[in-house]
Amino acid sequence: MCDLGAFRPIGRRLRTDVNDATAERKRADNGAAPDPAPRSRPFPGLHVVTRDPLCAETPLSHLDEWITPTERFFVRSHLPIPTIDPNSWRLVVDGEVDRRLEIGFDELRRERTRTVVTTMECAGNGRSSVYPPAEGVRWTQGALGTARWTGVSLGDVLARSGIRPGAIEAVFEGADHGREPEVPEELTYAMSVPIVKAEHPDTILAFEMNGEPLTVAHGFPVRAIVPGWYGMASVKWITRVSLIDHSFKGYYRTRPYTFIHEGDDPNVLRKLVTTLQVKSVITAPEQGASVPTGTVVVRGAAWSGNAAIAQVEVAVGIPEDAGGTGSWQTATLVGPRTPHAWVRWELPLEFPRPGYFVLRSRATDEREDTQPLRAEWNFRGVANNSMHAVPLIVRLPPDGPPNGGRFPREANP
Repeated sequence: MCDLGAFRPIGRRLRTDVNDATAERKRADNGAAPDPAPRSRPFPGLHVVTRDPLCAETPLSHLDEWITPTERFFVRSHLPIPTIDPNSWRLVVDGEVDRRLEIGFDELRRERTRTVVTTMECAGNGRSSVYPPAEGVRWTQGALGTARWTGVSLGDVLARSGIRPGAIEAVFEGADHGREPEVPEELTYAMSVPIVKAEHPDTILAFEMNGEPLTVAHGFPVRAIVPGWYGMASVKWITRVSLIDHSFKGYYRTRPYTFIHEGDDPNVLRKLVTTLQVKSVITAPEQGASVPTGTVVVRGAAWSGNAAIAQVEVAVGIPEDAGGTGSWQTATLVGPRTPHAWVRWELPLEFPRPGYFVLRSRATDEREDTQPLRAEWNFRGVANNSMHAVPLIVRLPPDGPPNGGRFPREANP
């Protein structure tokens, strides 16, 4: 059995404003060689939710492409960000294996590579809309993105080590370490997945994002990518994979990323957060946009960790099946469709008269799971897949109302 307490972090801590350009210039001015690790750089398109640890999300209007540019991809940190010299980085594979492995960065990059396009969503995405308020980072809807990740299949690495029959979970450990308010000892971020998920060919040890080396904030030099699961499993700055013959009881696995419902016994093991729930968001028009009467093209994205998206619908106002008067209209699915990535959708809507409206979207996957009007509440506000609602103001065009100043009788489009 692997002793997870034996881990010793190898990284040094980095300022959490992800901007170390000044230090790099000083190195150049002094004739020093470039830092072997790519320096963190600013991401001006992101909204910083917390600075320590760094958590920054993407405005939904910047998520209007199938692939999210790296500089617009959200950043989630649990602990201070480490920066690591790739020349000294090692990945240890141990625990329930026949052969303990220790792999360097250059050696890993020489292995057969695999590229996976996958949508990643933080488990706490949408937490700010939960009521009563839930504990955790107050994300709106922008802890979300889709990227093209390149690396080595973890299953290939595990095959080299020889998986013992008793292994049931793989524990991923990162180089980030620090303290949580309610825990007396220093922690290292660690998360587990079932061994069958670890062996899946699309679960990879990634060293590139969108064709470039990972940024420090996104996990340089190597991070795990676990398609179909919430982002907490895609451990950044990974340094160890330990196979174990029991359920992992680490802090992050059993406390923040579990479903805690009202009345739950704190001493009873709770349901774990794992697979992405079916969900859609509206990326255009943006919240509170003011548009002229006429045609408005509503666009967005939809995804599910369990099955492909079958349908996306949009309603103006509260839909009839939720007690309102709005009716659902089916959007058109557009763009690429791949196993682990969101699908884009769009729907033109007619707004013949000015007014204040609310757009709502809902997705249904091929398992017939449908996005709820309001997700079941939990203390951590995790896996919130409530329908996305976007207020919209429709105004008169500059040249006045159509039809000689007469509006249609209908109040809703």
